[in-house]
Amino acid sequence: AFGHMTPFLHLSNKLAEKGHKIVFLLPKKALNQLEPLNLHPNLISFHTISIPHVKGLPPGAETNSDVPFFLTHLLAVAMNETRPEVETIL
Repeated sequence: AFGHMTPFLHLSNKLAEKGHKIVFLLPKKALNQLEPLNLHPNLISFHTISIPHVKGLPPGAETNSDVPFFLTHLLAVAMNETRPEVETIL
């Protein structure tokens, strides 16, 4: 998961240099990894979302790094179940 979130944060830092405001919606575990890379905390904010448990996923799984490759499809199912929370935030 960090393989795509980190480059998006680097891009966000560039956009923030131009005055753009950016909000990341991300799992709680990802926050600690990305927060130190935020060069513009006044313009880039993080909003954590809760990843629901899906049968077959290890307890507490939130990112691809938490699960073996053959279970990533279940993580995608869990992410899809965040839709109501994301819609409320938006």
